[in-house]
Amino acid sequence: MTNTLKYLGLILILSVIGFLIRDYFFDISFSQIENENTQIVSRNMSGQFYSHIIFALSIGIIPLLYLIIKKITKLNFMKQGLISCGIILVSGILLWQFRIFQLNSRFQKLSEFDIGNGIQTQMDFDNLNFGRYLFIGFLIGTILSILIFKNRNKTVTE
Repeated sequence: MTNTLKYLGLILILSVIGFLIRDYFFDISFSQIENENTQIVSRNMSGQFYSHIIFALSIGIIPLLYLIIKKITKLNFMKQGLISCGIILVSGILLWQFRIFQLNSRFQKLSEFDIGNGIQTQMDFDNLNFGRYLFIGFLIGTILSILIFKNRNKTVTE
């Protein structure tokens, strides 16, 4: 019971932290995007709300993903646990950076068109999906950790 409360507490704390750092996350993301001729606009408020929740839940779900790895692979916390948490975080960051790379490529292609004086192309905020890519990266990191430590535990015990 206390173990369950620990994980629920961590999920709640990390979700609140996700709500608090979301603006910084998007500021960092926007600073990496090279969009001289493209404006990022938001046409509705619900898209911003959903991206806020998706990002907070992406950060908050990390303890649950670790628990899944721990239950499937039966790893100990100090060495393998920290490595699996690192794999989850690095995978999420890599996929988030991949999304930024995709957007930079798209903006580069859009800037090659000669539209005219003072006319800017626009991209909807809902299409950026930074939080979704971060979440999918965390899921990929979880699967990688399970595959790595499941096979490592088999070879050690056999």
